[in-house]
Amino acid sequence: MAFFTEEHFSLLQQWTGTHMDSTSEDHQNAYAALKTAYDITGHWAEAVASRLGPGAYVKIRRRPTNQAGNFSSYNWAKIYPSPSSPTNLAYTVGIDAAQVFLVKIDTVGNPPQQQAYAAIRGNDDDASGIVAILPKADGLRMSMDQLVDWTLERIADFRPSYEEIVKQLALADLTDQQILSHFDGKPAFQEYRERWTVEESALFCSLARLTHDLGLDWWHISRGVQVRFGWKEPNAERANTVLGTVQGKTRRTISIRRSINGMETVRRRPLTAELLTELEDALSEASLVSEGILPPGRKLTGRWPDELEADRDTVSDEDKDESETDLNTRGPLNRIYYGPPGTGKTYTVSCLLKEDYEQRVDVESDSEWRSQFVLEKMGTLSWWEAVAAAMYDLGGRASVTQLLGHPFVQAVSTTKGRSKNVRETLHTTILNKMVSGIGDGTIRIFSRAGAGEFELSGDWEAVCIPLVDLVKQSRQKPSAGSIVRRHSFVTFHQSFGYEEFVEGLRPVLSDEDDGSVRYHIKNGVFKDICERARQAPEHRFAIVIDEINRGNISKIFGELITLIETDKREGMPNAVAVVLPYSGDLFTVPQNVDIIGTMNTADRSLALMDTALRRRFEFVSLPPETRKSEGYPLAKTDIVTGEHAIDVARMLETINRRIALLYDRDHCIGHAYLTPLSMIVDQQERLATLGAIFQSKIIPLLEEYFFDDWRKIRLVLGDNQKSQARHQFVLELSQNEELVAELFGDTHEMDSLLSRPRYEIQKSAFADVESYVGIYTTTR
Repeated sequence: MAFFTEEHFSLLQQWTGTHMDSTSEDHQNAYAALKTAYDITGHWAEAVASRLGPGAYVKIRRRPTNQAGNFSSYNWAKIYPSPSSPTNLAYTVGIDAAQVFLVKIDTVGNPPQQQAYAAIRGNDDDASGIVAILPKADGLRMSMDQLVDWTLERIADFRPSYEEIVKQLALADLTDQQILSHFDGKPAFQEYRERWTVEESALFCSLARLTHDLGLDWWHISRGVQVRFGWKEPNAERANTVLGTVQGKTRRTISIRRSINGMETVRRRPLTAELLTELEDALSEASLVSEGILPPGRKLTGRWPDELEADRDTVSDEDKDESETDLNTRGPLNRIYYGPPGTGKTYTVSCLLKEDYEQRVDVESDSEWRSQFVLEKMGTLSWWEAVAAAMYDLGGRASVTQLLGHPFVQAVSTTKGRSKNVRETLHTTILNKMVSGIGDGTIRIFSRAGAGEFELSGDWEAVCIPLVDLVKQSRQKPSAGSIVRRHSFVTFHQSFGYEEFVEGLRPVLSDEDDGSVRYHIKNGVFKDICERARQAPEHRFAIVIDEINRGNISKIFGELITLIETDKREGMPNAVAVVLPYSGDLFTVPQNVDIIGTMNTADRSLALMDTALRRRFEFVSLPPETRKSEGYPLAKTDIVTGEHAIDVARMLETINRRIALLYDRDHCIGHAYLTPLSMIVDQQERLATLGAIFQSKIIPLLEEYFFDDWRKIRLVLGDNQKSQARHQFVLELSQNEELVAELFGDTHEMDSLLSRPRYEIQKSAFADVESYVGIYTTTR
């Protein structure tokens, strides 16, 4: 395992207070070396925590610069004795520009008890009972194990002890400052709340304290300053239940998404003492459990944002005022997310859909959920099945007119693209399935029931068991967690056309038993979503187009390329309507339909993006993310085995810098290839997984990028700079004269072949930690 060096202390002393200049090579080298020192501090802290007790845990920033961008004078980690320890008091270990190793009990942030803590610590660290100092020279002579032993001995000698300080400072009581410290791990939120008045801070803390004590959790979103409360499990990408949100940079407002215990939903209402009183009256442990907001048997106190993952939302308008942020009043969104493979484009879009275009079923959306259920489940039925289901739903007896207006039949009609002659189709279907034997079908379940009416008859109960179950499901109350989805998904490809996207003639197998095929005008996915959106103008709908650059845009969109412009939408001053060529319908695009696309910039098999489409969309770049602090994809992906550690984020960053120089930025490697590492606890297993990722994904991708130019692949992987051949992924070998003679004979006259190098993948290198470390430590 690496250990601190003389250079680490020298760099701290040399660069303390200097503003980091990312263009300076000296600054970059100092930053890289001090970052390595932070990794060593992390190992030190983890080793101490593991011996303090099973609940002890470590928090470390791992950045040599502070929030102002200046090099810090120290390098340290926080150790908390247990999960219940107050977050603003910790053991800290680290090295300092004063050329010493330091261990102490220290306050985190600036708690109200700071003055009392200062009195306990004293003005002289050398004489303090809660500070231990080890001269640099003595510490550098130690091994890591010896340093850990020394640290634990000093902690055991601290007077007063950690627990005694907690009692003296009354840190067990949850102060407003302590509550806010749980949220301040996100700098954007800390900056936002520092502008609050004293009254606003007190109200927010009262709300947080009330909900936390009832068992509700609080968490951030990844972008913006909105915080949410409800029920969310650790490491979950999505909350189980969101009860409320606090949002707005210039107007602090609260939204309550669920009516509970007599209190109606609230939308962006200012957080006042009156509203807080209403919440206190409405919220109780019993009501939260009965409404399904918390599970039965939940622990009494909830979790804070520093204990939960942020929701990885892509919504960027959460920080604006109400007039700008209301999802249902903003203008149409035409947006394309683009970037190299593996940068999370599809994941980003899926998060956006969950946030803005999905809703848990409530009283208001119950009918919409039923319509969705009917369309998804009943729309795939054949005509006779739709008639039987509708007739059962109507009491077992109905006229053709009643069937024509039934939602089940309408769902089938929509799915099959039928808008004409449906009455005749229903009548023919019934006659073909009559018990009396008019038709030649094998299923006979209808009979006449008087003038103009028909009823279920014969063996219908045995034949229609699945249909009866579907009808009963449609009548039931939606199950807990049921979702109303207001979006559609489609992937463009070279053969995808106007008929699939807007409308076209589609073959439909006849319901008669003759196996014949008929052609009907069927709506495409975009026309369907537009019709749904037109029926619910108070909600936003979205169509997601994956791989949008793979399709022939003019062929797919046709005349719609004009209609999707924001100022050409339905109801806008420059609204445009067109007559569709197949159905003859007059068609416009509603304002509440958003079009969201994804584009892989490394797909070199395609022409440039269609200019007409480029002009109508905004483009959002998603480059590889190589930050690895909490909340980022590569957090907790480092691999530590023996004395070596692989900085996975730094490794990826180095690879991509080389690709950008040898090829371009559009062909970098995305972080998503490496994120599975964070799910693996065992370090050896994590290393094996990294090897598999390199062999099966990254190396083949580099082969494709560089057209099997192994010389460039070696440059990307740093193999040309590795001193030991066993650490090289791709070996460069000279041709063996005996081998050439064996294959081509002694008179081959191929001297040029002997001077040409050959390349060979060395599989053993994929299991060697130093092979990966060598990728980035070779950079100067």
